[in-house]
Formats: sequence, C-alpha cells, structure tokens
Amino acid sequence: MSDDGFRVYGIDLGTTYSAIAYVDEVGKPAVCRNTDSVETTPSVVFFENADNVVVGSVAKNSVVTHGDRVVSLIKRQMGTKATYEFDGKTHTPESISSLILRQLAQDAADLHGSPASKAVITVPAYFGMLERDATRTAGVLAGLDVIGIVPEPVAAALHYEATTGASDKTILVYDLGGGTFDTTVISVSADEIEVLCTDGHDHLGGADWDARLHRHLMDAFREHVPPDVDPEDDEEFLQTLARIAEDTKKQLSKVESRPVPLRGAGVSARVEVTRAEFERLTEDLLANTVEIVRRTLDTLQQKAPGRKIDEVLLVGGSTKMPAVAARLREEFGWDPKLHDPDLAVAKGAALYALGRVVHREAEHKGVEAAVETIATQTGISTQKLRTIANKETRNVLPKAFGVKFVDTDDPDWRSKPTKHYVAHLVHANDSLPARGEVTAETLYDGQTAVEIELYEQSGVVAGREMEENKHLNDGAGAIEGLPSLPAGSPVEIKMDVDNEGLLQVHAKEVSTGKDLLIKVRVSVLSTEEVEEAAKVVAGLTVSS
Repeated sequence: MSDDGFRVYGIDLGTTYSAIAYVDEVGKPAVCRNTDSVETTPSVVFFENADNVVVGSVAKNSVVTHGDRVVSLIKRQMGTKATYEFDGKTHTPESISSLILRQLAQDAADLHGSPASKAVITVPAYFGMLERDATRTAGVLAGLDVIGIVPEPVAAALHYEATTGASDKTILVYDLGGGTFDTTVISVSADEIEVLCTDGHDHLGGADWDARLHRHLMDAFREHVPPDVDPEDDEEFLQTLARIAEDTKKQLSKVESRPVPLRGAGVSARVEVTRAEFERLTEDLLANTVEIVRRTLDTLQQKAPGRKIDEVLLVGGSTKMPAVAARLREEFGWDPKLHDPDLAVAKGAALYALGRVVHREAEHKGVEAAVETIATQTGISTQKLRTIANKETRNVLPKAFGVKFVDTDDPDWRSKPTKHYVAHLVHANDSLPARGEVTAETLYDGQTAVEIELYEQSGVVAGREMEENKHLNDGAGAIEGLPSLPAGSPVEIKMDVDNEGLLQVHAKEVSTGKDLLIKVRVSVLSTEEVEEAAKVVAGLTVSS
C-alpha cells in the first residue's frame, strides 16, 4: 500500500507462534517476515534486564540459560488475574502479550518504512469476552489502534473463500494451535461469513503434545543414566529437551521414525522415537478434540436440523500431524483439507482489517466514495475492495452471561445467605447480538435495595454453579432507595450483548419503576490497572 492512512494489518497472536499480515497492491494477503526472515515469530518474551525485553527466537532459545526470565504460552493466561514479577515490576498477560505485538508491529514497520498502527487481532473462537477484551487491551498497550477482534476460524474462512472462491458451503474449521483448540461451523456465501456454532478448549494444543513427548524422552533417557543421578536436576538439559521434543514432533509429521541424540547430567544417549509410538502417547489428546467436534455437531443439529458439513478445514500448525486428518476421516468419513495452517489466520485477518477500514471511511462518504478513495491511495482495485467491503461476518456468543441469584431451592437458604448460583440470560452459541431476560423477586419483607452482579460462563458446558462462572470486573450495581417492599416483589432484568462485546443490563423494580443500567466492556483489568500497565510497557525497549 502506498498510503499509510489506509495501511492495516491482521495479527494472529498465537500461543506458540504469531504472525502479522497485510493486503498488498494487487489485493492479496501477504505476511511480513521478521528479523530472522521467517513468517512466524515465537510468542516468547525474555526479560533480559530492567529496561530491555527480547521477543521471538532469541527469547525462545534463552530458556536454556535464563529460564526464570522467559515467559511462553502467555495466551493461555489471557482473561485471568495472573501476574509476573521482573525487576521489581508487575506484568500481566495483557502487558506481556503487548510486547509480542510491539515486535510484530516493528517487523511490519521495517518492511514498509512507516509505523504500523491499525490492526485487527485474532482470538480463538472459544475465547470468552474476558479473554477477547484482554487481547484488545494488549493491542492498546502495544500502541495499536485495534479496529477489530475476529475469531481465528472466521479469519481462516475469509482467506479460504478469497483464495478458492468457495461459496454456499457449510465449513467446519478444526483449529488446533499451539495452546488452544476450537472447532467452528461456518456458513460461507458470496456475501456473508456466518458462524453457526463453536466449541473448544483453551488449554488444549500442540504444547500438550510436546509435553507428552518431552516426558517420553525423559523416561527413555533415564534408562541410560546411573540410578543415583536425576537428569531433572539439570535445568539446562530440561530446557533443551523441551526444544528437542517440539522439533521431534514436527519431524514425525514427515517421517515414520527419528533418532534423538540426548546429552545431560554427564550422560549421552540416543533414543529412537516412532510416529506410531508418539501417536499412542497422545491418543487421548486427539480423542478430546474428537469429542469437542461431536459436541459441535450436536449443537449444529439443534440450531439447524439436517445441516451437513461440506468442507473440513485444518488450521493451526498442529494439524500437520498426520494423525489428525486420519482420525477425522475414520470418525466422520470426511476428507479434511490442510489450508495454509500456519498463516491462513493472519492472512484472513488482514482481509478483515481492510474491510473494516473501508467501512470506517464509508461512514463519512458512503461505500462507493470510500472504495474509490482507498483504491486511489493503495493501488488495490475497486472491484477487490468492493468484494472485501461487501463481505459481512456474523458471530455467535462464545460463552454464556448471567446474573447471580440466591439459591432459594435449598429449604435452609435463609440460614445460608452465601449459597448462590448464576442464571444465564444469554447462552453460548446464541447469534450476536444476543438478548435475554428474566423476572426475579425480592427475598425479604422490608427489602429496600436490589443488588445485581454479572458473571460469564467459564466452564466448557454452561452450568448454574458459581465455580463454573467468572465475576465480571465492574459488572455490579444496585437499585437503591426503594420503599419497604414485601418479599416476592418482581424485578425485571434484561441483558443485551452487542457484536463488539459490550454487555448491557437493565434492571427495573416493577412497582416503583426505579431502575439500574449497567454498561460494561467485559474486562479483567480496571482502567487504573490498564494505565499502570501502559507505564510499565512504555518503559521497556523491545527487540528480537
């Protein structure tokens, strides 16, 4: 693109590897190479000292010598209150992810000779609103104008449709990344990408396959070590073994067996690993993904009875393992297709980002004028821009939202005022925007206030128990100043969630009309915590 104002990027912020892409002058998505001249960057951060952090391959290799100062798999902590301490400063999943994003943006800036500012960032389809907002916050901390958050399977489907012309199909995207897994059914037409349903697991991915192989290699190595020597006491060997396990996993996707030389605790050994052996070690992990696929298909039949799957796309680097396609073929009779597994998500996000920019410009001057302006400035044809701009995307709610209730089904509830449950008003796989309502009642005679607390489902299957739900930051309020009400007075509660994740709850006490409106951008960090994180991030130099 020739005009910086319309240059936008799609970022696949992955658990183990990340990538950043853009749409070139001929309207095709392309990936920015990093300083190692490769298209993917390890999502690893090395806190070298109080002022400097290193992101990427050097950081990944630093695990061997500085394991206590290296953070990896941070994506698995998004949406949580996890913290990390380095050099007297507190870091969060958002701030650490922002350092990865800063390096990706720098790689893009080095390629194009100007700052990379506008971006769409992808998230697993099964990320809830807490994790999605954490991702958006990471982008903001990185200095990016985050113009959208898009589910990874939607991005992959956009790229698939753009490169193959596939339309009027129902596609199942099987996305097995480095740390997360989700499966999403998407209806693809010439004008629309519509998510029908999604399911997944945010702690299941290639890293778990690596861990199994790591343990197997360690056990095999022990057979060559004297009984009084524990190789796990050799920290350098442990870290090196982690890298060897990942490399061996990748090699076993191409060959049937691989000899693995190991050196540690003063001992050298050679361990032979076969693909069949590796597949036996990880059979239950693959079975977990199959079970999630079955759940997804069951949900599809509930939403769209009789709907058939036309194509199955394999996305994410871990889908290169031959066992994945073989198992899906065996279980469901499908013929899965590997679709640019490492880069499809970033490329699709770039297409989505360009569409967002067209829509932004169109708000001021109309679609056609916006298309003409951007075509003139970027060199991309008006036809290509029009096609991208006209592509609508419709998503579903990944997790349920609800309100806390006292469990009056318990006959002794009056003596157990802390026994609560969450009633979900909007549910997982509801099409966005989503709406729900419920009528509650006051509990006691003489009650003069009603408290409202909001929660998001955290478990894989929605349930009413408190431990299966997360309390939302700032998601609480009260209707106060009520007259002395009798027990059983009705309170109407309505909940709305828009496409951008803004949750709004309107509660009204019926007899008086007094009400409460809660508008909350679902988030983990408060405004003050984000500001503090921004100061910490701004004080660091990032390099690769």
